[in-house]
Amino acid sequence: MALYIPAGRRRRRAIGLIVAAFVVGLVAGWIGGRASSPSVEGRVKSVRSEARQTAAGLRVVALHDQTGAVAQPTPGDAGTDLVLRRTRTELDHEFRRAPWVTRQQHDQLLRELDALQARPDRGTAAFGAAAEALARDIETTFGTNG
Repeated sequence: MALYIPAGRRRRRAIGLIVAAFVVGLVAGWIGGRASSPSVEGRVKSVRSEARQTAAGLRVVALHDQTGAVAQPTPGDAGTDLVLRRTRTELDHEFRRAPWVTRQQHDQLLRELDALQARPDRGTAAFGAAAEALARDIETTFGTNG
């Protein structure tokens, strides 16, 4: 014996199943997305770690200059230029990912970097001290020292 189910009831059941499947899919997607996305704390730690590495690059220049080590006998210092260019690139990336850094702090660090790049006394202890000061300021700004 076959049961007759009216077309209207079949349609309502189909629509109900489609809506239920849609809701289950949305909930599963939301849970999966939340579980796989990095936490705010994780993102902050990541930016601070990168800022610490940026400062470390400047500290290498500072240590090199303060000890009077000579890596390149020709005039100029391509290694220092490379570190300073990389510092600017890394800072730009870190600033975009660090909403707690104010525009004033951002501008101040870039001014300090510009001043360091403009110094003619590369390879001297004074240049090394200035590079160390910028490294400390980067760590302070991003909150990595402490």
